[in-house]
Amino acid sequence: MKKTLNNSIILVLIAASLVLTSCTKLSPEKTFEIAALNSNLLSRFGSKDINFKLASEPQIYDEAQKKMIPSSYYDYFKFDISNLETQLKNIKDIKEDDDNRELLQASKDLFSYAIAKEKEGYLPIAKMKDEKASPEQIEKAIVDFDASTQNDIETKFTKLMNVAKAYVEKHNIDAKIGI
Repeated sequence: MKKTLNNSIILVLIAASLVLTSCTKLSPEKTFEIAALNSNLLSRFGSKDINFKLASEPQIYDEAQKKMIPSSYYDYFKFDISNLETQLKNIKDIKEDDDNRELLQASKDLFSYAIAKEKEGYLPIAKMKDEKASPEQIEKAIVDFDASTQNDIETKFTKLMNVAKAYVEKHNIDAKIGI
């Protein structure tokens, strides 16, 4: 009797978890928002983004003080990369299915590439700025970064926008996709 009761409880728990899991599937609109609209965070990728950040006062969010505080450029760039990593985690957390697979894969590909390249390129440039490298050295590093990444990032971004456009049309989502 006890074994039957334990098996029944286990079956009820499994059934409940399946129901709860199926109830948390995101709508196509929310999936689109997380996987495609958040790619706007990468719209200035490369020299535009780097130069904008280097012209700004470097700041990071201090959780203890609940506000932005001054920082090094290196920590400022790392903070922005951590925000992109959070976005990538949100994309990865979406349950993948036949309907959204292509959109999620294109989004993960774009974000993974951008994060890796920002770690490889943005952080050394930020360190150069912190260490007072000459403007010419910093500009050369930025030009070299663009030369090594722009074709790939544009290809990945365009792929995501094309997939997103098809996804929007399929689900009648009110959105305009610029490619």
